[in-house]
Amino acid sequence: MIVKTSGIIIRTVKYGESSLIFDMYTREYGVCSFIVGGVRKQKAKLSLSLFQLMSWLEVVAYLKSPKDLNRVKEARPLLYYNSVPFDLSKRSVCLFMTEIIQKTIRGHEANEALFDFIKDTFEFVDCTSHPVSNVHVVFLVHFSRFLGFMPIGSWTQAKPFLDMMHGTFVTHAHPLYTLDESTSRQLSACMPCSIENSHKLEISKKVRLKLLEDLIAFYRLHLEKLPEIRTHKILGDVFN
Repeated sequence: MIVKTSGIIIRTVKYGESSLIFDMYTREYGVCSFIVGGVRKQKAKLSLSLFQLMSWLEVVAYLKSPKDLNRVKEARPLLYYNSVPFDLSKRSVCLFMTEIIQKTIRGHEANEALFDFIKDTFEFVDCTSHPVSNVHVVFLVHFSRFLGFMPIGSWTQAKPFLDMMHGTFVTHAHPLYTLDESTSRQLSACMPCSIENSHKLEISKKVRLKLLEDLIAFYRLHLEKLPEIRTHKILGDVFN
C-alpha cells in the first residue's frame, strides 16, 4: 500500500550504480528501511541532497511492512536546518544524537512522544543562540526514559553515588557499577533539566567528558549488544 510518513534519516548506504538505501526513524512506524532508485544519477527525479544523514523528510512510499525494504515514491523536506550544517558544535551534537538513535532504537512500533522529543531537540539545537555543549548529555539522560531505564531519585549527601545497574542513588560505592560522587551529582542535576535550559548547567569540560563516557557505559549495561558509539570522541575534541 502507498503510505505517507515522516522522520529523520539515521543511516544511508549506496546501492547499485545509482540507488540509495536509508533507514529512517518515523513517527508512524518506528525504524523503517527505504530504497530510492536513480537518486545518484545526474538528472535524478529526486535530489540526492534530500537523503543525507540527519535530514528530516516526509516520504510517500510503497510500504510492504516496516520490517521490509520499501520503495520511495515521493519525498520532500520536513525540516530545513539553518545553522547545523555550518556550526561545528551543533553539527557534532546532532551527529552524536543520530548515532544514539540509530544504535538504540530497534523496534518498528510508533512512539509519538519519543519522536516529538527527538524532533524538538534537533529543532532547538538548530535555532538556539545558546551554547550547546551540554545538550547531548541532557539528551542521553532524558532519552534513557523512553528506553525504560532512566535513573530515579536524586543525589544527596546521604546517597552520593549512582548505582548504574539499578538506576538509583546509593550510600556506598561499588567498584564496578557506581559513578563517583562528582559525576553522580552532575547527572542528578541533568535529570530535571530541560534541553532548552541545558546551557545553564555548570559542568566543567573534564566532568562533562567523564559524564558522557559514564552515560554510554550506563546505556551499555541496559542495552544488550549495543554497538560501539564513536561520535562522542568527536564531541570531546570539539568542546575541548
